[in-house]
Amino acid sequence: MKKVPYPSVTVHDVMCVAIKVHEKQGFIRSGQGYIDTTTDSETEVRIEDNKSEIGKILSSKARTTAIVNEYSSKGTDLVDHINGKLMIKKMTNNLNNFEANVVKALSEADVSKFSVSIIASLPHSVTVDKKREVVADKMVSLKHSSQYFGEKSKRYDLAVEVLDVKFIQSSNIYMISACYMGKDIIKFWWRDQPDISDIVADRVIKIRGTVKNHEVSKYSDSKETMLNRVKILAL
Repeated sequence: MKKVPYPSVTVHDVMCVAIKVHEKQGFIRSGQGYIDTTTDSETEVRIEDNKSEIGKILSSKARTTAIVNEYSSKGTDLVDHINGKLMIKKMTNNLNNFEANVVKALSEADVSKFSVSIIASLPHSVTVDKKREVVADKMVSLKHSSQYFGEKSKRYDLAVEVLDVKFIQSSNIYMISACYMGKDIIKFWWRDQPDISDIVADRVIKIRGTVKNHEVSKYSDSKETMLNRVKILAL
């Protein structure tokens, strides 16, 4: 008989626990747990990655039941949302590898460790997707107002509102999309310190940069200004 790592646990249960863990600590990728200290700077606390933390909770029937009772509606809604979003892509065979694994994980009768690792990332993925949709709408709304900023090769200090921070894993670099004076789209690449991975939309930062190019976005047809040699003056 095949051994089931989490007997009597359903996909819905795992999703409820995943939402709870994500609300508590955000998303920590597998293998990237860390040691934290409490306010007294003496007690060390191990912060597990989301997959490991979910696994620990699922091993306790009492903890799992308590969380499922609290998060049942949220768990159902998120599973339905993801299944609905992927249904058409599944029917037309347009699923990418990750999406195919999501479909498989959400349809398992017996929850596997692999499924837990997939489901652990879903609350974060959905949150990111919603932010992307907001950013896309914002970029479209700037289509008619955005004008080219500055003169090429000249250096400027300016305060910009961060619209999006996208990590390009293949290049280990961030693409920053921002708005100047509420109307002009400013973009720049970033790979230096400080770490800006936690910058979120609506945050205003002060930067110094040189105008590299003026170009029209191939996605939104908006006028965009690309900066290089960027230095972050204040977060």
